[in-house]
Amino acid sequence: MTGDDAAPTLAQLMSKLSRSASTEARGEVADAIGRSIDSPELGPVERDIALDIVRKLAGDLEQQVRRNLADAVRQSVGLPHDVALKLAKDVAEVALPIISDSVVLTDGDLVTIVEEGDTDKQLAIANRDEVSDVVAGALVERGNEDVVVAVVSNPGAELNEPVLGKALDRFGDSPRLQTPMVGRATLPVAVAERLVSLVSDKLKDELVRRHEISPDMATDLVLEGRERATLALLSDDAGSQKVEDLVREMARNGRLTDSILLRAACTGDLAFVAAGLAVRAKIAFRNADLLVHDDGANGLKSLASKAGMSEHDRIILRAAVDVARTTEMVDAPDARDRFAETVLERVLTTFDADEVGFSEEDAEYLIKKLSKYTGKHKENAVAHLR
Repeated sequence: MTGDDAAPTLAQLMSKLSRSASTEARGEVADAIGRSIDSPELGPVERDIALDIVRKLAGDLEQQVRRNLADAVRQSVGLPHDVALKLAKDVAEVALPIISDSVVLTDGDLVTIVEEGDTDKQLAIANRDEVSDVVAGALVERGNEDVVVAVVSNPGAELNEPVLGKALDRFGDSPRLQTPMVGRATLPVAVAERLVSLVSDKLKDELVRRHEISPDMATDLVLEGRERATLALLSDDAGSQKVEDLVREMARNGRLTDSILLRAACTGDLAFVAAGLAVRAKIAFRNADLLVHDDGANGLKSLASKAGMSEHDRIILRAAVDVARTTEMVDAPDARDRFAETVLERVLTTFDADEVGFSEEDAEYLIKKLSKYTGKHKENAVAHLR
């Protein structure tokens, strides 16, 4: 390169080192030569000379010189492995640029650094653009809560089921860990289901939206969350935007199923039923709500048909909605439990399994749900459905 803005040549850098032994001069050379080692303009001989200088500067007595070098070579692909490792094992101020960015360091190098126990270095590794499952495992095993939270929060970290499980073993009670774990793009089913018992109601809703969990558990979470909402208890108008947002998200994820609509109806959550049918039928929420609450049979039948429900499921839905609409909800501490008990018992015992009845899966779910509130009718319901 030529001109006033041209980078110093290798000869100029060597001359500068020979003329001045000051820390400032060596730091400037470290910065310049570090940035030059990947240059295609260097020939083989020049590159060897440059790398020799880099090696010497990596062992300089002055920390600032080594820091300048580390900053300059942090993203170099041509940095010799021994130099990268030497800088990475230096004091944190020198090492962190290399540990954070160098692609020259191997997983084995990174695991060794993690095992040495320096928290600042562990955090730098946890925040790398890419963290392999092996390195992530070492971080989760050896790091403190800050380190584990950092790696779980990193979308570039590969976190397999055992590693996530270990993170929960160590810090599962911490909301600082729960929030980024729920927010990951994917979670193994076993981890998602384990999180259910640990996280807040808000994060449970997020789990259902984002991750794969068993159908029954997903249903429990959605309906229990809806049961907590005011609109599910006393008012079909309060919080309508919240339920509309929920069903839209479930539809996008393929989880707004016939089964969950039936089960919602059987727990009296007509706001959820109406919103779910509206999304599936592609009609206005208000119109769907009117059809669900219409005294005539044809409105709901037409809506459910347009929403793609089978004739079998439409009949059960009609019965569940009728029971829910005619069962009084009172304002009492156990009102929701008693209401759900009444609806479930009446729906389960209304149909003969040989005629219309629930699928075995739905029947088992609803019987289990009924027994959650009271065990006295469970045997009768089971006998009737056999």
